[in-house]
Amino acid sequence: MSAPGGWGGRGGKRRRRRPPYYQPKGASESAAEERYLQQAIQNSRLDKNRPADGKVAIPWGPVFYPTKEDFQGNPLDYFEKVCRPIAERYGICKIVPPEGWNPAPFCIDTESKKRFQTKLQVIHRLQEGISYGDGVEYTVGDYLEVAGRRTEEWKSKYYPDHDLLSRHAEALEKFNSKASSSDEENNKGGSNNTHNNSNHNAKRFLPENLERDYWDIVETHNHKVTVEYGNDVDSALFGSAFPLSERGRAANGTNDPEKAKAPEPEFGTEEYYRESFWNLNNMPTAPESVLRHVKVGINGINVPWMYYGSLFTTFAYHNEDNYLYSVNYHHRGAPKQWYGVPGHKDAADGLERVFKSYLSMKMRDIPDLLHHITTMFSPRLLQNNGVPVCKLLQYEGEFVLTFPRAFHGGVSYG
Repeated sequence: MSAPGGWGGRGGKRRRRRPPYYQPKGASESAAEERYLQQAIQNSRLDKNRPADGKVAIPWGPVFYPTKEDFQGNPLDYFEKVCRPIAERYGICKIVPPEGWNPAPFCIDTESKKRFQTKLQVIHRLQEGISYGDGVEYTVGDYLEVAGRRTEEWKSKYYPDHDLLSRHAEALEKFNSKASSSDEENNKGGSNNTHNNSNHNAKRFLPENLERDYWDIVETHNHKVTVEYGNDVDSALFGSAFPLSERGRAANGTNDPEKAKAPEPEFGTEEYYRESFWNLNNMPTAPESVLRHVKVGINGINVPWMYYGSLFTTFAYHNEDNYLYSVNYHHRGAPKQWYGVPGHKDAADGLERVFKSYLSMKMRDIPDLLHHITTMFSPRLLQNNGVPVCKLLQYEGEFVLTFPRAFHGGVSYG
């Protein structure tokens, strides 16, 4: 589960049969879809630089470790003064909160009977730019149960001798004893170092192996996989998992004049998590934020969306509306793999150029296909075409910041 994102739901009984995780052969494709499929096949033949082992050798983006004092202050100041001078040229960066950060309570009712809509993603056809179908409507509890079961199925089939991904990066360190200390500092879990330890990690349920599995599916169609993604779920209906401000700082919160006069709460207290500007409900109203002037709640702008993901659910390449920054917080669950492209004109135009080159046939029919946010292709293709790209691994309890115009996309690992 991660924010920004909203958990928008729709009441009523479940109306759709749950689709199978492995997509069966269905009816014949339309003529247009057949053309797109043929182009995808042609593109794969043109790509002669795909490593035989399927690994994706992408450099890591920057990671920042603010102090408790930083978390008592304005996050926008931290982004501007600390992150931006280093990270803007990467397009994305990760922010690891200081020790003691543990937002509580977790403000999601996992027993609620309200349902949210999911999108059906055909992972082995993500390179073709086809639209997502409608998935099943789930309660929060039902979705978490299905997501856990699907992850366990994949692990049992392909990694039977290894435990599920741990929620915290530190738990992976025991598998990276050969990693250099500098690499461990740059990537909390050390997972970027295990490429040099392939025999040790070959059958382990680790992010690097899941990354290889994912791109094998996307690029080679070695498995037919469909998943259901709970994206853009309305936090006004389902909650954002962060508590709501009582000092008028959140669009969906309340404003108690007496509490508004009180001093800023201390780091780590329950009141702190409710009122801190690091709470994504409150960040749009932080001092110096232009969004303070937006007087109504707008999902995805000054009200966070929520996202429910499972193994291989994908957020396809896109940049933010109006070239705004975005901040994502990972509440609970397995890691999320991010890929980022800098927002400067050459890099952003380069991604669009690669996109148009590989999907020229589709874009003749749908010129604004990139804005549909339904297409994923390996960051290696960007590298091969001279487009700078980096990656991050986001564990629960960590933030990812994206910069204006920076394209980004990624995949969940459970």
